[in-house]
Amino acid sequence: MKAFVSVLMVALGVLPISGCLRKEVRQTLYLSPSGVAWTVVESQVRSDEGTPVERIAEEHDYFLAASAGAHPIARAFQHLGAQSVQTTWLRRERPYSVATAARFADMRELALAILRDARVAGDVALVRTGCRTKFTVRADLSSARATPDDAALDELNELITDLDTSRLVLTEGRFVAADGFQITDEGTRATPDPAKTATDGFLTLLLEWVDESCHEP
Repeated sequence: MKAFVSVLMVALGVLPISGCLRKEVRQTLYLSPSGVAWTVVESQVRSDEGTPVERIAEEHDYFLAASAGAHPIARAFQHLGAQSVQTTWLRRERPYSVATAARFADMRELALAILRDARVAGDVALVRTGCRTKFTVRADLSSARATPDDAALDELNELITDLDTSRLVLTEGRFVAADGFQITDEGTRATPDPAKTATDGFLTLLLEWVDESCHEP
């Protein structure tokens, strides 16, 4: 999984910068029959610029952007085509804490948007058969191409670089099969498997879950 993240970072044209906001990030994707709710909590947000004046300026810019719902995470969600984006302050004093939530139609549309903006070729399927739903991704990592400079793509990096901090949670049912993920909490949660790697340049991911309230005809 880390290899996939690295390729996406290269595809997005991410370059190291001197001085940036330091923070702890936790992502949760809630899967429900009505769609996907992606929540990102940024805590302990503070600048590591070299001087107090620079730190204050950078943190002030973040505060204003988050207050307007225009900080990097929110803009990345918008770039991915979220149906809605909501920003909630958890702590307005330094170090800041902000929760940003977005809604997407389903996992297929979300995965396709990520591959599209990373310029990685691939196929995504979301198939429901009876009470079971299967989500699969097949990405050609060798197809990753450098992208032109684009502020929105840089902001999308805020999400991509922290994929390993994410977890997928079912609001109903339980996970029953996975490839590239580890199933925990009695099948209600799945987290990226750090040992997952590509084969011959292709990365395949799979998640399958069952709706326990559903009854086969």
